[in-house]
Amino acid sequence: MGTLVEDFLASDDYSESTKTSYRRILDKLVNEDVASYTASDLLSFVKQNINGNEQQNTQRYVALCACRSFISWRYGQVHPALSARIKRVHPKRQRALTYDQIVELLASFDTSTAIGARDLALAAVAIDTGLRRAELARIRLEDVDLEKNKLQVIVKGGQWGTGVYSQQTAFYIENWLQFRKPADGVNTLFVNLLNNKYNGQAITGHGIKMIFRKWSRKLEFPFSPHDARRTFATISTLLGAPSKVLMTAGRWSNLEMVDRYTKNITEEAIRQYLPIANMPKIEKRNP
Repeated sequence: MGTLVEDFLASDDYSESTKTSYRRILDKLVNEDVASYTASDLLSFVKQNINGNEQQNTQRYVALCACRSFISWRYGQVHPALSARIKRVHPKRQRALTYDQIVELLASFDTSTAIGARDLALAAVAIDTGLRRAELARIRLEDVDLEKNKLQVIVKGGQWGTGVYSQQTAFYIENWLQFRKPADGVNTLFVNLLNNKYNGQAITGHGIKMIFRKWSRKLEFPFSPHDARRTFATISTLLGAPSKVLMTAGRWSNLEMVDRYTKNITEEAIRQYLPIANMPKIEKRNP
């Protein structure tokens, strides 16, 4: 049965994270009498295998998508179970750093040390480009253009994507390169700085997550790699980036995704754009 699931996953260009998510539910589904399933049966199956609190609504939605895709692939597009639907509840507002928190984060690194130089470059690249943690981990030095302030990396979906960063971030990268000592055969931009067998080895996506967690403990506010992606979207929007430009730079497929990543912008953000505040000063006229 496992081979059947793997054959399905190999039938499309799914990312590794999507494959992992889909396997969890499909490895259970293939043990069911799916051929005779109705839409109601499929919904019951999904609900039985994924708890129903608010946070897991998205997990149920993704699980149903996985099941429907598998059933369509296995039995064709007229299977009765394919009419099953789950209303997706939009997630609550999620974290992104404020201007002050970004300043505090960047100022927290001791750039006279290898770890400080690396972590400052990592934080700046993450916030400037909005790359995911796995994407940050797989950036190769040869794909970083310090003259044009751009980089290329394999992104979600297995395609090459471009990240554009600022001149200041380029300076942070150059400073890190003075300390970078990769192990033989390692070509990633960011490497481990541990006094053990992993020293100089490429940092994994999980390693990126642990580095961000270390920053959070030090600064006493939560900050994850995906928070950096939302920060990229939020701050760029507040600074006036058009949605279409942001969508392209963030490698999103549609404007709906941009909207999702900027939901934490509050009404207070309008203050710098208020019409009256931006009008030329009116001198008081004497009667």
